[in-house]
Amino acid sequence: MTNDDVLESHRPALKKLALDIQGLREELLTGFGSRREVLEWSQRLTVRTLGEIRTSWYHELARQFRGVPSSGDERALLSALLTPAARSRELDPETADALRERLAAVLLGPSEHRAFRRLRKDATEYVDERGAGDTSGHDPLKQRYIAMRPALDELDAYQGRVLAQCVDGLEDRSTILEWGDDLELATHGELDDDFLERCYREPSTVTMLTSSSDDQKRARELFAATYLVPAYNAGVRDLTGRAKELPDAEKATKEVHLA
Repeated sequence: MTNDDVLESHRPALKKLALDIQGLREELLTGFGSRREVLEWSQRLTVRTLGEIRTSWYHELARQFRGVPSSGDERALLSALLTPAARSRELDPETADALRERLAAVLLGPSEHRAFRRLRKDATEYVDERGAGDTSGHDPLKQRYIAMRPALDELDAYQGRVLAQCVDGLEDRSTILEWGDDLELATHGELDDDFLERCYREPSTVTMLTSSSDDQKRARELFAATYLVPAYNAGVRDLTGRAKELPDAEKATKEVHLA
């Protein structure tokens, strides 16, 4: 999308939110090249909808990653989310397209609406102060931060890094403790206080997090879908009440911290 397609706005945070979700919807309708990409998309969706995804979606997502008993195939919805080349089961292309479009309607549509309503009361109205030609604070395409909230952008970065470390696998048991520092930031403190202890102490969890086998990698994807992404959503919900708006036009003169 170009500047010619997007109107300047006196409340660009709202337009930025809509543009970000539009991009996520286009990714969904196209399909994903791997199970990992589905997880990464779900994480980015969580932040860009300001934590307004229904909890039931995360339960369904985790269920999809459990696979099908006595088969290496995915469940139907997960298969539909994947491109034909990435699927391990036969699925009619038109059926897959229809499932993804329906998910865009029932998941993204209501979540965008709730996120918009949450953001609208706090979206700052910007008025030119440095001449009619200076509209950088009005252009949604020039705003780097998610919903123009730097704290959300920082949270998004931590979430992406922690998810990648989890799916890739950690080096050894001691690395789990180091990973826990970023995990605390990525979830904004929304995991149980003994979660990291259990990851470190339970032999089966240590093996799952540190093994390089394909089976354990799939187990880590399920682990991320079951525990990490839902906690990310809860963390975003907590943060959005305190994150402050900042246009990119001002970022050079403001120091940004995680709220």
